[in-house]
Amino acid sequence: MRRTLFRYRSFNTEKLNDYSYIHQRIINIEKWKFEAFEGLVYPSSPLYFNDPYDCEFCFQSDALEGVLDRETYIHLLERRFSLKQEEKNRILYSDNIERAMQIVLQAHGGRLSDSWMNILQNGLNDCMSTIKDAVRVVCLSEVYDSMLMWSHYAQNHTGFCIEYDFKESDMLYKHLYPVIYTKDRYAVSKADMLSENTEWIYKTTCRKSDVWSYEKEWRIVTANFNKVMPEKLKCPNGKYVLDLKENIKAFYLGAKISENFKEEIIQFGKKNSIDIYQMVLSPSTYELNAKKII
Repeated sequence: MRRTLFRYRSFNTEKLNDYSYIHQRIINIEKWKFEAFEGLVYPSSPLYFNDPYDCEFCFQSDALEGVLDRETYIHLLERRFSLKQEEKNRILYSDNIERAMQIVLQAHGGRLSDSWMNILQNGLNDCMSTIKDAVRVVCLSEVYDSMLMWSHYAQNHTGFCIEYDFKESDMLYKHLYPVIYTKDRYAVSKADMLSENTEWIYKTTCRKSDVWSYEKEWRIVTANFNKVMPEKLKCPNGKYVLDLKENIKAFYLGAKISENFKEEIIQFGKKNSIDIYQMVLSPSTYELNAKKII
């Protein structure tokens, strides 16, 4: 079983010094070549997606009991007011955590009608960026001929698109998920949090508003390895990248690509036996067609 997917890119000519698995050393290279020619892709943080609500975690009220420990309760409360040591001890060691929270809230002007879970939920929302940054995502698409995608992600048709072929035997295949487009966010439950199954992470990170359905997106979802396991990273510079060079099968050039970039990709394709296509506008419709160059 295999899956063919596409990634729209622009020509980012900013130089970077990074480790190349091909050359087995640090190289100085333009960013677009690092991805297109070296085949190395940096997974992105959802914090910087163009949709600010992408990968936005949503919790059922009972999920907080599974995701937050008592130290976190204290941290979230101290975002609102200072706690005395005896108040911290009450929260840490009380057999009835809800009652302990109510007493502390009341001492600081909180009403008995205030829900301590709402207090924690609001505090958790403030910390949402940390939760979102716990994953890394590579965005792909089922299609290479989307007029909107070429406009939005390939610098108004002046960029390029990479075709990847993923086999079931590939290491990253199990991290590949289709995006579900819906009006409803996935609400993480307490059962999700207490389960050893991490499917709830993918149900959140691979779910978007249905207004984005034209993207027909798939995602490679991995952990933010820089934070969760930095000591295990093999990259000399401490950065985590995905090596997709062997998965590259073709390049599609934007209809408005400049000649110098076009020639560089064509020469690379010839040298490495990679198919190159040029996108052209249909003479009678607004459809984009792929014309094979090599």
